[in-house]
Amino acid sequence: MTEIERIQQNINGEIPEEDYDILKIIDIPNPEKELETFKQTIATIIQNINLHEEDSKWENLLPEPLIRFTNQLVEYDYYKDELISHITSMVYDVKKVREWEWYSSKLHSSGFDVIMKGVFRGIFTSIIHHQGIRHESIIIRRKDKEYPIIRSGIDVLRYRNWNPETLVLSKGEYAGKYGLR
Repeated sequence: MTEIERIQQNINGEIPEEDYDILKIIDIPNPEKELETFKQTIATIIQNINLHEEDSKWENLLPEPLIRFTNQLVEYDYYKDELISHITSMVYDVKKVREWEWYSSKLHSSGFDVIMKGVFRGIFTSIIHHQGIRHESIIIRRKDKEYPIIRSGIDVLRYRNWNPETLVLSKGEYAGKYGLR
């Protein structure tokens, strides 16, 4: 089975015989939609592995929620939130740090798991965050140990609100507290 076939068909949390890591997403309102966006993102990058990360075609190839979230960020956000990245960097990391292979996923009532064969070293955390998922909802699990994503910066979603229906990133109620005008 190819990796693209596994992205589409291995949806019951199948575990590989080799070493693996789990990207665990918890406490989110629409896990089915978020998992589908993540699957589309990874499949698109894999299918366009030879397309340079700086090519403008990525804007049209990657899922709209990811692009719209990223395009609404301002310079201030990049300084405050360590998981904020540019599309070029996210694509580069997924393409170049290829010590992983998608194995399966599993949907839960308030989140999902993605099982990656090998080691992925957290390269997917920016992509997940750019889907409007908060830091505290992102966990990496390796060999029965869980590693929450804890950063010294401030989660952009503490002072901005992401609306997954309208795809608008707006100022939140704490914008002033964090210096966003």
